[in-house]
Amino acid sequence: MNPAANTVEVNLPQAGVTGMVWAIAIFSLAGLIASLVGLHELSKPWRNFRDRDVIVALFLCLTFVFSVTGLLVKQLSRLINTYQDAVKRTIDKTQFETATPPQAIPTQPQQLYIPTTQGAAPSVAEHTTRQMAGVYRDPKMRE
Repeated sequence: MNPAANTVEVNLPQAGVTGMVWAIAIFSLAGLIASLVGLHELSKPWRNFRDRDVIVALFLCLTFVFSVTGLLVKQLSRLINTYQDAVKRTIDKTQFETATPPQAIPTQPQQLYIPTTQGAAPSVAEHTTRQMAGVYRDPKMRE
């Protein structure tokens, strides 16, 4: 027996995430550029900001931009992993299913529903008072 003949090659479909990857890359670059341009404007001599304050602001801006980018990358990786797991489960499920021909199920003749004509339905108040008749007693009878 040839073991290569028993193997089955499974090609997982690729998740179309290139657009999302580009969006994350553009977001991080735009955030980096915006923070650098804004901090360059703050560091001009007539703004009267100290260099230490500008460096702290740069650090906070970069921390914010890269933390949001990191969260987006983490979410994208979870999305890709979930997609791949779902595809693998689908492939495994179809691999183990056996193709059995459908059995002929004996059919019974369908019964037809023919509504019968009934008299007028009793009113709701009449039905309620009949139900309460056994429970409710006059106060004189209780003693």
